[in-house]
Amino acid sequence: MTPSNPLRSVAALRDAVPASSSLKDTLTGFTGTGRTLAVEPVRALAFYAAIVLPFVYLPLLANGVTTEQLSVLVGLLLANGAALVLGHGHGSR
Repeated sequence: MTPSNPLRSVAALRDAVPASSSLKDTLTGFTGTGRTLAVEPVRALAFYAAIVLPFVYLPLLANGVTTEQLSVLVGLLLANGAALVLGHGHGSR
């Protein structure tokens, strides 16, 4: 199992199951549509959040950051970084 493909072991198991088995159909559905239904909405939301978040923290930077606002700015920057990472693959197909 590699970080780039956490479902690799499921795919290997799917290939080891005989073609006539109902378990193979279940495993094929899990690695195909089930994974897409779970991952794509999160990826899309993160993608658009990465676009919108800079517009949120730019006014903080333009007006000057006080010590009270510093934690808010750092949190927004971390959220933007996480959104960039999570939304990276959106629309690449």
